[in-house]
Amino acid sequence: MTVLVPERPAAGEPRPYRFPAFTRHDVAGGTVIACHLERRPIVSMALVSRVGAAAEDPGSAGVAQLTADLLGQGAGGLDAHAFAIAGERLGASWFAAVGWDSSHLGFDVPSFAVPEAARLLNSALVAPAMIAEELARVRDERVDDLVAEAARPRVRAARELAARLWAEGTRYALPQGGTPDTVEGVDLDAVRAWHESRLLPGAAALVLAGDLTELDLDLVGAAVFDGWAGTGEAGGASPQAATGGRRVVVVDRPGSVQSALALGHLGPARGAPDEVALTTMQAALGGLFNSRLNYTLREKKGYTYGASAQYDMRRDGGVFVAQSEVKTEVTAPAVVDAVAEIAGMQAGGIRDDELDDVRRQRVERYPLAFASPRGVLGALSDLVVHDLPDDYYDRQRERIAAVGKDEVDSAAAKHLRLDELTLVVVGDASAVADSLGDVGLGPVEVRTDE
Repeated sequence: MTVLVPERPAAGEPRPYRFPAFTRHDVAGGTVIACHLERRPIVSMALVSRVGAAAEDPGSAGVAQLTADLLGQGAGGLDAHAFAIAGERLGASWFAAVGWDSSHLGFDVPSFAVPEAARLLNSALVAPAMIAEELARVRDERVDDLVAEAARPRVRAARELAARLWAEGTRYALPQGGTPDTVEGVDLDAVRAWHESRLLPGAAALVLAGDLTELDLDLVGAAVFDGWAGTGEAGGASPQAATGGRRVVVVDRPGSVQSALALGHLGPARGAPDEVALTTMQAALGGLFNSRLNYTLREKKGYTYGASAQYDMRRDGGVFVAQSEVKTEVTAPAVVDAVAEIAGMQAGGIRDDELDDVRRQRVERYPLAFASPRGVLGALSDLVVHDLPDDYYDRQRERIAAVGKDEVDSAAAKHLRLDELTLVVVGDASAVADSLGDVGLGPVEVRTDE
């Protein structure tokens, strides 16, 4: 037998890393943030707005995404087909995405075609076609997507959890993309109103990442912001927490051989002072393959193919959620073990070996998030949306490498709230409800969807 390597190589020390340099300047009444990435000929270019789904009225939830979708369906005298052809001639791919705190509209485009793509983007912002037939088509597609998503037990569990954690009738209690009913109710007047009063140049920036060698960024910025104006309010209503303590909600899915679990409580907003310690703790609890939840529920007990936990930190609030899908017959034991792992982290903190492993993995993987123009675009967008300092990413990696056990333990004790846990189970109520009542997490409510 030939041995090519006598022993397994040990990992070396992580190399120094600096986030790519970028510039920030004002052009034509707007802000341009540009990052030159040598030999990256496909430029990611987006108008990044600090207004997202959180600013919607609950009754029209989904209007932000519908508006973003419709802006790419004709503009500047071009109908949807002609707009698409205009982009294809440039080799450009249009994208439109809305999150809780932001909206992104733009193109992935060859660097030589950026000026033309900028003018096309401007036409979508300034002179969208807003054709009723196109809205009907886009709206029908969104409704179909929402119905299909809700049919997935894991998604259904997460949505029910959000509905129980946030006050009824508030925006965070609904899915980010809205519901079939709210989306169905969005008409052309609602889309026009969102475009005119929420998509504002004063709450946005043009972000570019890629090879910008031959580009005049002042001209590109002017092409995007030229003639774009708007008045209105960028923000939305503050989220409100639901009342009530620990509880269990079973969404009945008769005959299901699996139960989808979503276990969580409210958490901190983005920018919490102990964010690095918190995310380090979360990685050890449920963010990595060798995390406590995944090890116990998958490797040790064989209940599931995977278990995870994360903090979704938004500008105005956040949620902690642990999720898994387990065999119906082990639903209650899986819940007991999951709660035990959360309680163990909350009370006992992180082990030294866990901390060393999480720090190493996070530091080593950190540059991978910025390996593509889209990755850099996303990072720069976060600076805009969350008003982060320009040196945030360099300092963040240093903080991750230096975070200590005391900090992580303090974050666990503060941000894991066992007395506020809500458990949602999507599964066969006749098989799991009684045993879940014995778990001690709270009263059990069985919900039957019509």
